[in-house]
Amino acid sequence: MATKRRSKGTGRLFKRTAKGCWIARWYDHTFTRRERSTGTTDRATAERLLAKHLADSALRRDGVIDARADRYAIENQKPIGEHIDDWIKDLTAKGVTAKQIATVKVRTNRLIEASNVERLADLTGSRIQSALADLQMGENALSNQTVQHHSRAIRQFSRWLQTDGRLPDDPLVSLRKCKFGVDADRRRERRPLEADELRWLVRTTETAGTWRGLSGIDRAMLYRVATGTGFRASELRSLTPLSFRLQDDPPCVDLHAGSSKRRSEDVQPIRRDLAESLSPWMRNRKADKPLWPGRWNERAAMMLRRNLRLARARWIKASPDHSERRIRSESDFLAIENAKGHVVDFHALRGTFVTALIRGGATVKEAQELARHSDPKLTMNIYTKLGAHDLSDALDALPDLFDDEPQAERLRATGTYDESAETISDTPRPKPRLTARESVRLRTTQGSNRLESAQGVTLRKPLLQREKRLI
Repeated sequence: MATKRRSKGTGRLFKRTAKGCWIARWYDHTFTRRERSTGTTDRATAERLLAKHLADSALRRDGVIDARADRYAIENQKPIGEHIDDWIKDLTAKGVTAKQIATVKVRTNRLIEASNVERLADLTGSRIQSALADLQMGENALSNQTVQHHSRAIRQFSRWLQTDGRLPDDPLVSLRKCKFGVDADRRRERRPLEADELRWLVRTTETAGTWRGLSGIDRAMLYRVATGTGFRASELRSLTPLSFRLQDDPPCVDLHAGSSKRRSEDVQPIRRDLAESLSPWMRNRKADKPLWPGRWNERAAMMLRRNLRLARARWIKASPDHSERRIRSESDFLAIENAKGHVVDFHALRGTFVTALIRGGATVKEAQELARHSDPKLTMNIYTKLGAHDLSDALDALPDLFDDEPQAERLRATGTYDESAETISDTPRPKPRLTARESVRLRTTQGSNRLESAQGVTLRKPLLQREKRLI
């Protein structure tokens, strides 16, 4: 039979067995019942331990001792791996995709292992900065952009530790980004496809064989939709005939929030000619089934590059001249990687879509909305690729500094001015900074002078005659 004994205060001592240790039970500062073994069979010692628990609870209840410090101490005793697992569970509950979760977990664990972090107290900016520097060194050094992604992942984890109440502050708040800029060490840069390259790619793919359950016609239509909407491979894989509203004005494509990368319902307008080509292609397809089924999106780059090689080979053979074929084989047309090292993969079709918008005269805001980006810098700096020919038209607005003939002489010689050259040279032109009152006064004066000239009457005496009278 358990032995019970009341202690002083609000707590009490009891035993579960006659020869067992005394167990203390009390209410802490949050009025939560606590129970802990005293580890002794001596009653006086057990009462002193219970009194200590009661005193600590009273100090925390009165604010003398910060109760959060206890939680920080408890959290610091856990291995760092447990905190990472809890963080991953929280990301999953928030709806983050499994692919993104796996990516940030790998990057975070890599830095944790490289910096020998075992507890939260070991997570410091200097350790992580040193681990980031090690990733940029050696034979298998990562690019600056990849290192920056690692830094972003570990900083996301440290911010979560603070917001979840496991650390009093963010230990990596002062963590710097990688030393060099991303553009200084870009290992992989995509290039957009030109319009002629897209035409050759689509026409060649239409006659190609089946690849992973997708016929050549299906893949050709996939490339058309990808370059006409800017959708990613995973987003295209989720589209069904119900996603298309081809009879609307303008035609639109509905992208479900669960399939969109930004987790929102998106309505993407498309061109009328693309809608007209989609209508007969989707005629006999089930409304609720994916248009491009299967797991082709996992090997989308391989699929596109196979078709690019086939299209390039046919383009080279299309020339009857041997020398022309040699020139074509040395060009970058339909090449997977050009002379500058810029590559083409399936995501390059999204860059082709954004670049075509900018070349067509779309504003930055319009391109950002159509690309479904949250930041216009991402649209213009990453996805827009303009060449020298695209930028040369903007140079026409610069003045010609190599022409010695004054502009007034050229206009006078060509007769561009409505009035004669003498009138232009004698009559001063209004300056652009005239106020509204001065502009009205100037127009009134000019109108009076023209009236006097037409009537042959001098309404005002010349200034020279007035000066002689004054003399």
